[in-house]
Amino acid sequence: MEDFKEAVKPHPKGLIIQFEVAAGSSELKVPSGFNPWRGTLEARLTEEPTKGKANRQLVEEVARILGIPEKNVEVLSGHKSARKVLLVMGLDPDVAVCRLNSWR
Repeated sequence: MEDFKEAVKPHPKGLIIQFEVAAGSSELKVPSGFNPWRGTLEARLTEEPTKGKANRQLVEEVARILGIPEKNVEVLSGHKSARKVLLVMGLDPDVAVCRLNSWR
């Protein structure tokens, strides 16, 4: 069984989640898996990585899965990279891991 705890870390404002994103995929799947070598969650996004579309889709999906407003999720780093770090504000890391695990 995959354990997403490695990709979710506490942060003073809530938590951070490390993602590896495949934009322009044929299906939307967040999370789509776990990369144990990098300790990141994987995500397949249907949006192309142009003008921030893939970043917005990732933020929307993560907020929906975690049951929080989109304004509580932001891309901290990796705006133009496949490797992204999201800041999720106002949520306990253990709660986030439970919700992510139950979604797959």
